[in-house]
Amino acid sequence: MDVVSLTKALISTAEKGANIARVIRAEEELLSLLVEEKSGQQKNDRFVNDFKTLADVLVQEVVRHDLSKQFPGIERNFHGEESSKFTNTMGESILVEVKATREETCALLETILDGNRKAAELLSEAVHADINTSTELPIRTGQHCLPVHMLGLWIDPIDSTAQYISGENGLTGEDGLTEHGLQNVLVLIGVYDQLTGQPLIGVTNQPFHKYNPDTDRWAGRSEWGVSIGNLQVNSLSQPVEVQSTVPRGIVMLSSSEDPQVEGALKAVSQVTYASGAGYKILVTVLGLVDAYVISKSTTYKWDVCGPHAIMKSRGGGVVRYSKATQLFKEKAGQLTESDLCELQVRYATPDKVNAQGAKMWCNEGGIIVYSEKTFLLKLLEKLSAL
Repeated sequence: MDVVSLTKALISTAEKGANIARVIRAEEELLSLLVEEKSGQQKNDRFVNDFKTLADVLVQEVVRHDLSKQFPGIERNFHGEESSKFTNTMGESILVEVKATREETCALLETILDGNRKAAELLSEAVHADINTSTELPIRTGQHCLPVHMLGLWIDPIDSTAQYISGENGLTGEDGLTEHGLQNVLVLIGVYDQLTGQPLIGVTNQPFHKYNPDTDRWAGRSEWGVSIGNLQVNSLSQPVEVQSTVPRGIVMLSSSEDPQVEGALKAVSQVTYASGAGYKILVTVLGLVDAYVISKSTTYKWDVCGPHAIMKSRGGGVVRYSKATQLFKEKAGQLTESDLCELQVRYATPDKVNAQGAKMWCNEGGIIVYSEKTFLLKLLEKLSAL
């Protein structure tokens, strides 16, 4: 499998997923189904159960369908956050899939949506739309090839679902960061080596990057990275320009972070907060912050794999929090490049073998996303003392 063709396909299918996310929020027939999810027990029974989950599943199945059509066999190594089974209000369990034609997909979605033909037509049109991103990669076609059987894929179809449901246009500060809002929603796709578990190719698509009040429409942005042996390339060939008023040594946290961890980090850095694991990793990749730390086991392989590949192609990485702090203490801070390589998050096997369901694929013991080794060591010095 040619790396150029695969990366371009990932970029295009992520954009199609992002477009579906935008269509749902832009079309009143679909938006009414999505927003109704916020009503809880007061929900009107005529609305389909858990429409937000259908949006997730549909994006995931579009990615699976489009990639397997271009690269037969790759679907066998495909892992996503969502199950492809969906139960409608009649209690029927239906397999969500992309059919050969728009009409067939529409008929399936109409069944899932309890006969809502208009909504089904809008979704099926977005599912079967032709998306061509025309991305040029600084790699020669045929220069790097990978066998299909060695590749695995993780996808988070709509990361930060709560922000997607709320639909708020978040406020982006002068530092380029958005604490919460649609800007924190991402489509994440990561390709990894099934033997080593290392991330190889990543794509992050931010469907709601910029809002145009004149057209009442959102424009997205996409970033990608390839990290295969000596091949280290990405869409961010030049460092992102950050305004001079922004101090360096910034760490991104979740608002639910352990107070002890938060206090230790504030002693050596500026701390900021945002919603969405994928978003927090992305802004670290972009250079808007220097690290993202989470000490709890609340991120998953699908959150991290794609942006990890991009970060790796930029010279940074994602290490396991608990193991990194433990090893730093054991080796009195003398971590080698080999140590850092061993501490990187892996994606082929679960961290919690005895766990059930999604919990099996959590990043056990937390993670630290970093753009530069010396800053990572500075953080570990404080964190390992807790």
